[in-house]
Amino acid sequence: MMPLSRQSHILHYSNLENDVTDIERWIADLNAESADQQETAVQNLIALGSPAIDYLIEAINDGDATTCTNAIEALGQIGDSRAIGTLIIALQDSDHSVIIAAMNALRRIGDPLAVPPLIGFLSENDLYLHFYATHALSQINCPETVDALLNVLDHEDSNVRHGSIVALGRLGDQRAIEPLMKRLADTENKIRYSAVYALGDVADRGDTSVMAALELLLDDLDEHIRSAAQEAIKKLM
Repeated sequence: MMPLSRQSHILHYSNLENDVTDIERWIADLNAESADQQETAVQNLIALGSPAIDYLIEAINDGDATTCTNAIEALGQIGDSRAIGTLIIALQDSDHSVIIAAMNALRRIGDPLAVPPLIGFLSENDLYLHFYATHALSQINCPETVDALLNVLDHEDSNVRHGSIVALGRLGDQRAIEPLMKRLADTENKIRYSAVYALGDVADRGDTSVMAALELLLDDLDEHIRSAAQEAIKKLM
């Protein structure tokens, strides 16, 4: 009879071989014809977790758009910071589905290293890229994110100003209050509008200085801004 320690070693080695075989099969299935088969592969890789990381990173480096998108989804759900560098590089992909998947994965992992490249997308005219970048930034709740967003509040591009305002409103950091109040005088209607809503979310109830600034917009030429100011004031009363 084989000693128990020797048996355990062989069983462990056998399981390791089986794991590798399963991972390789699931990686291949990330580009399967069936969407259900792709989803099963993604979920299996997520469930496996850390041992799948290197295989998923390799798949992103070598695969087509479908493989990359599914591999990125798995990495984001696993949430391992080892994937950050690969995901940031994926933001440079030519395929929008890959870029958006990378934004969502970076949002889930929440590492501040993702903040500078995500802020770069706030200047995008593409509505989807701008939206997902803003959403990702609003979920990476750390001082570095707030600092970076505050630094672009005066950016010449109104898309950048708008995205940063929306993200700051969702993050709720009160360091943004004074800079947001300055944006209430912006020449762009959408900037004043988003600043009003952001202040309604960030400021404390009873903040008289914010309410006074918002009251000035009750006579704004834009009816949507007037309405937003009314709502924000009610929220803060």
